[in-house]
Amino acid sequence: MKKEYIRLIQKLSNPSLNGRVPGTKGHEIARRLILEQFEKLSLTPLLEKRWEQTYTAFDGKIGRNLLARRKGHNDKWLLLGAHYDHINGCPGANDNAAAIGILLSVLDSLKSSNLNINIVLAIFDMEEHRYFLTKSMGSIYFYRESQKRLNYDHFLGAFILDLCGHSVGVKDRENSLFVIGANTSLILSKSIEITQNHMENLQIYRLRSRRLFYLSDNYIFDRNRKPNLFFTCGHDPYYHTPKDTFEKLNLEKISNISTYISHCILTINRKFGDSTAELLLSSGDNPPFDHESETVELSRFLKAEIGPHHNLDRICDFLIRELSKTPNNDLESIKSTLKTLRIL
Repeated sequence: MKKEYIRLIQKLSNPSLNGRVPGTKGHEIARRLILEQFEKLSLTPLLEKRWEQTYTAFDGKIGRNLLARRKGHNDKWLLLGAHYDHINGCPGANDNAAAIGILLSVLDSLKSSNLNINIVLAIFDMEEHRYFLTKSMGSIYFYRESQKRLNYDHFLGAFILDLCGHSVGVKDRENSLFVIGANTSLILSKSIEITQNHMENLQIYRLRSRRLFYLSDNYIFDRNRKPNLFFTCGHDPYYHTPKDTFEKLNLEKISNISTYISHCILTINRKFGDSTAELLLSSGDNPPFDHESETVELSRFLKAEIGPHHNLDRICDFLIRELSKTPNNDLESIKSTLKTLRIL
């Protein structure tokens, strides 16, 4: 990842922005910083001659989704999304400045690539608690309005990023990245599986979507049964606190995630350079990502034997809660607690 994107993350999480709350000076500064990068990357506005999709929220504040496009050679399109607002008094480095830096870095790395697919970049507004899961949430507004402009018959899926900047607080699992929604698209699931085999510095774990994981802008796509992948490292102890600072980010991991997502997109792009790709991916050699597939992934993460009788929802629920508590976990204590609770 280029230094300019690291610097952007640092600027977006500067305490002087006071959380990038919609309607504040900090939010306006963040908006301008992101749009400057759109211009530098020579992207095209998604809307006619304008980067912003504006709307009025339930509280009268103006929401501003920042939308751009990287054109490809066919009609297929992939959405890359992350939110840029945050809450008052918190720097929001991990939530969600890091993800914005990652996505802009990805677009930079693809500048010289001859893409078959179109890339839509959506930096959403109003994701945080006051607006979360309301009609004023930026991604929900975008999805509703996008039906008029974008052809979802050609939609490959959404890559949504949130909380991608920290080390996972489990010994030997610090470089974990969870990719949720592998069951929503065979093409996306197989593409990220192929790509993860070439990443030595990231531990990738695919999971199925479920209500438990309706934690960010992936919600609206999953609720409408659209292909989607939610990239996250989970909650950490500094989530929504003044301690979510730039200094606590794992910059090497952020850079590796940027590289990984770029490779994922190129893998998908290659599939659509070949007219037989969809047939190959639909063959019996490539079953959908199902309960058995997720069992394998969770077994890998926990280094434990998980069978068909185990409740994977309860295991996932426990892991979300456990990862948010402390940066000093270890697998043995997690497994011990799971057994005590009769989950494992």
